[in-house]
Amino acid sequence: MSAPIRRRARQRLTRGMVVALSLSLALSAPAVALDDIRDRIDDVEQDQQRTDEQKRDVDAKAQRLDGDLDDTSAELVAADARLQRTNQAVTRATQELQAAESELADAQAEADRIDTELDVAYANEQRLEESLSENKREQQDSKEAVGAIARESYKNGGVGNLAMTLDVLSGEDEAVEDMAMARTVMRVQDHTIDRLNSQRAQEVAEQDRLAGVRQDIEMLLAQAEANVLRKQQARQAADESKRELERVETQQREDRAVLESEKATFEEQLSQAESESSDLEAELASLAQRKHGLEIEQEAERQRIAREEARKRAEAQERARREAEAQAAREAEARAEAEREAQARADAEADAAEPAPTRAQAPAPAPAPPPPAPEPPPAPASTGYLSAPSTAGTTSSFGYRTHPILGTSRLHAGIDYAGGCGSPVYAPASGTVISASATSGGGNKLVIDHGVQRGVNLTTTFAHLTSYAVTSGSVSRGQLIAYVGSTGLSTACHLHFETRENGIAVDPRSWL
Repeated sequence: MSAPIRRRARQRLTRGMVVALSLSLALSAPAVALDDIRDRIDDVEQDQQRTDEQKRDVDAKAQRLDGDLDDTSAELVAADARLQRTNQAVTRATQELQAAESELADAQAEADRIDTELDVAYANEQRLEESLSENKREQQDSKEAVGAIARESYKNGGVGNLAMTLDVLSGEDEAVEDMAMARTVMRVQDHTIDRLNSQRAQEVAEQDRLAGVRQDIEMLLAQAEANVLRKQQARQAADESKRELERVETQQREDRAVLESEKATFEEQLSQAESESSDLEAELASLAQRKHGLEIEQEAERQRIAREEARKRAEAQERARREAEAQAAREAEARAEAEREAQARADAEADAAEPAPTRAQAPAPAPAPPPPAPEPPPAPASTGYLSAPSTAGTTSSFGYRTHPILGTSRLHAGIDYAGGCGSPVYAPASGTVISASATSGGGNKLVIDHGVQRGVNLTTTFAHLTSYAVTSGSVSRGQLIAYVGSTGLSTACHLHFETRENGIAVDPRSWL
């Protein structure tokens, strides 16, 4: 794990601890909305899913590249792989920057929330402090009023003194008025005491509320302090993520330029390889026409003669069969005639010796059936003319396919055997080596002429060889002719095997 990644991991861990501390301090503050948390989790999971899908696509492309050993250069594959890795790094850096910016925005939003709640808490604190001060003044006034009433009552001997009682009983009006006044004073005194008790209760309640507000302020200040660290780390992470994104984007542009350069170089090599293939096709076609033209005519004449001889043999066999049938019929007729004559003589002798009523002659025996015609010979079993040139398994078949990097479709003119470098290559049939040369596309290439087979001039081609066992002369089926390699446009050790009919590439499986 690189240092930037480890540093970002530590920062994420620290941010998580800060957030946990902030949440633990905010037991009485509004909780983070669960829906918002779930949305963030969903976003992270979706980002992870997209990253996994991109990785699977890259892995699948790498597997296709592993299978497409032909018509691809190692430099092109390496450049494409570098760009794919850089693209993934850009995606990760973009996601990390978005996450860091989101974390910074959340921290700023949290700071705004704390500031707003602090403003409200300070306002409540000030209001409660002012209310408590006012309450103290009112309590003081109430206490003074109660004290004054008590002093006056004490000075006057109290509301229920004996003189006032006697004056009231004697019916004096002034005493009655004094008594009414005394009662009014008592009611005022009782009301003032009740108000004082209410003020004291209000003071206790406001003191409790003030204590709660101040506790909230302490918690909010602790949250603010933790959030300051969170904002610093989020801003630092965002700055680092931005720098990392700029770095990988620069690397992406460089890797893309390298890939485009490698594509241009490879397309030139591919064009040259296709030109070589076309030249080989024309050369083999000319060879088939020039060197084997008479053989093709001779083969055609031989087949015509063979068909004529077969026809004559069939006619002779038919004549012989018919003559045999005629001879058998003649012999059967002669035997029947002899039997009839013998029977006639016997009848005549019997008639001469003893006269008797004329007897009906016995019918002549039926002629013998002709012998059955011979059954035709069974057709020979169909077998391939060529043997496999390698004991390894095949990895790619003949036919058109899309290039994994260029995206263009072209013919894969043979089949690939996944033999290791240095493994043997054998002659699939007897023939003559007509070419052993180094080419840009097929690397070390060997071509064998097998002569006219099935009415066409058959040649086989072996490409990407590491070295030759033979370079000229005649070879026989199963003879060691070369060794598997990875020369030319190839990404791994393998044998590219082609069969050509009069120079035209055909599916080797039709001959194997």
